[in-house]
Amino acid sequence: MRSCGIIAEYNPFHNGHAYQIQEARKKTSSDVMIVVMSGNFTQRGEPAIADKWLRAETALENGADLVVEQSVLGSVQSTDLFAKAGIRLLQELDCDYFSFGAEEGTTEEFIRVTDVLLEKEKQIDSIFQNFRNDGRNYASQMTDAIESVLGQRFLFPAFWGANSQLGISYMKENQLYPQPMKPIVIQRKGANHQEAINKEAINKEASFASGTAIRQLLTSKDSSEDISRWIPASSADKLLELEPVAWEAYWPFLRYRLLVESLENLRLIYQMEEGIEYRLKKFASIATSYQNFIELVKNKRWSWVRLQRLSIYVLLNIQRQDISIFFDNEPAVRVLGFTEKGREYLRMLKKEKERMFYTNISQKNRNELSIEIQSDQIYQFGLGLKQSEQNYTRTPIVKS
Repeated sequence: MRSCGIIAEYNPFHNGHAYQIQEARKKTSSDVMIVVMSGNFTQRGEPAIADKWLRAETALENGADLVVEQSVLGSVQSTDLFAKAGIRLLQELDCDYFSFGAEEGTTEEFIRVTDVLLEKEKQIDSIFQNFRNDGRNYASQMTDAIESVLGQRFLFPAFWGANSQLGISYMKENQLYPQPMKPIVIQRKGANHQEAINKEAINKEASFASGTAIRQLLTSKDSSEDISRWIPASSADKLLELEPVAWEAYWPFLRYRLLVESLENLRLIYQMEEGIEYRLKKFASIATSYQNFIELVKNKRWSWVRLQRLSIYVLLNIQRQDISIFFDNEPAVRVLGFTEKGREYLRMLKKEKERMFYTNISQKNRNELSIEIQSDQIYQFGLGLKQSEQNYTRTPIVKS
């Protein structure tokens, strides 16, 4: 069976995501579309606006055949490590192709850029390290590092965007494998990934809007806009019924951790660097909200997103050794859902690979999935659900 993989967050799943799945299937003639999806915490260090089960279900209703969970250890990461974790899972699932979206740039252009970047990687990385803590986002820092080595003319316009930077990271990681997957770039439709909804964008392409913009509407409860214009009908009503999950719900738990943990214990946390633990403890005692806390701690070296990721690591007690173990060992593949085609593909993989694909939580696999169980339980705190209503143990979603 021919397969094509996609690395995604679907936060939330919208029409642009459905379009990508449809186009990737068409361009690759794939029998099975596989999605590696972040669980309940996302790459920017935020709780997902809706839980992983709703997002996986919507993906299956709109073209995906198999959805597996990316561990929080791989999903809450900087661009390169996020790409490393995602590509590793797609390789584990024996995908023939992988697809990602970009505002501009063909597959051939991305291949050309990737080949040159791999050739000059050491020089570029050396310069990039000098920019690492200057307060700008990854895309801006990396673009400047590349221009310093190769010149501005080398880059096609879309390379400046965060989506293209992520796509290049996927491409570079994929090339490290003995049998790389074939890349397929899909032109994004409608609003940019980071672009807020505005009237002009809506008028030009009414059926597409970015996940960022849709999250803004959901969290602001702006009744003047109907999100069903940009989200598949199967999930629009469910999303509107939910109380969107946001960082403020976790602030009491994070604050407690920061106040009671010693400086020595905080230093064991992944990415706790440069003495930031002193600032965290200091401002945790006086901040009135999570937003206020980040505003107080943030400085030129510690950006908002970097602090959000660090907040997740503290909240979940993710330590340096956890990350090392995660990347040094084969990934645990937890299945969130599948169609009949996806089920058939899983059966084929189990026979060929002779390894476990986790479809439920049991006493036998609790150790392997302990970080996912823990992150799901903490995520539920933000929903205000009782212990009996927690759904981290549920079995995969099956779609006909």
